[in-house]
Amino acid sequence: MHDAGILRLKTVVLLMAGVAIAWSSFVSAQESELTGAARPGRWKLTIKLGEFERIAHLQIPSSYEPGTAVPVVLVFHGAGGNGRVILDHNGWAAKAEKCGFVAVAPDGLPAQPRSPANFRTNPALWNSGQLRPRSPRAAIDDVAYVRQLLDELKGRVNYGPSRVFAAGHSNGASMVFRLATELPERLTAIGAVAGLVSVENPQPAKGLPTLAILGTKDPLMPIDGGEVQLPWGAKRNPPVTQPMAVWAQAIGCSNEPRTVSEKDGVKILEYPSEIRGPVFTVIMIEGHGHVWPGSKSLLPESSIGPITDKLNATDRLWDFFVAASAR
Repeated sequence: MHDAGILRLKTVVLLMAGVAIAWSSFVSAQESELTGAARPGRWKLTIKLGEFERIAHLQIPSSYEPGTAVPVVLVFHGAGGNGRVILDHNGWAAKAEKCGFVAVAPDGLPAQPRSPANFRTNPALWNSGQLRPRSPRAAIDDVAYVRQLLDELKGRVNYGPSRVFAAGHSNGASMVFRLATELPERLTAIGAVAGLVSVENPQPAKGLPTLAILGTKDPLMPIDGGEVQLPWGAKRNPPVTQPMAVWAQAIGCSNEPRTVSEKDGVKILEYPSEIRGPVFTVIMIEGHGHVWPGSKSLLPESSIGPITDKLNATDRLWDFFVAASAR
């Protein structure tokens, strides 16, 4: 890599490390361990799986009553993030309180899982299909963890099994596609922001309604593909149309989308079902970068891309989930 490229990469690492510190101060909700029946508030649920303790952060709305089943939204952070940040910074805690569902945001394990997480040197992430097969993190089954998480949650929270949704950002979005591939019987619909399927040849037992939200100016997932610089190294991405078509076919849709609408910089595409099943919907936000739409970024535009106010991803995903469960 040229000196200028190394300097840019080091700058991004330092800036993103600063963001991680700033986000840790931004998140102020106090959590207690959830050991019995759930009550409204912020909680932490710890599960021992193999040699690792897995932690999930829960927001249970004040309207929750044990006698009434509620929806659950699983929310997966991107590489280097954590569950508390995506609950608070991306608006899922506030949305859960307003709309009466339980938001569950698990923490990924670090790339070197036996060492403490560190944003710059050992980021927390998900085994979504993107990892090198021989890496230590690739040996840990995150699908098994989510299965056990839902089982453990059922003993504490009265949730409706036909209203369980999953949403994710970046690496977390790719994890959601893996769950929809390997655990579709436990989910009702999925949503992905700034990330696409990375499982090779996905063949889910059933297709799930899917909404993907992408920015046309995302430097970490360029529309036309190409080499991208991450804080942890460089990688080469395919054009986004390629994994989109793969997922469309995996759930029984045409691999050719049609434009549903295009207004105020927001373009909606739909891959229609060829088997009278669920459709795959894609929202393209003109001029938007890698930031969760509707939230703010502490990173400069040069590293994460521009931010627009054309769409709130949390609001749009919840509306999509509600509509999917009504079908």
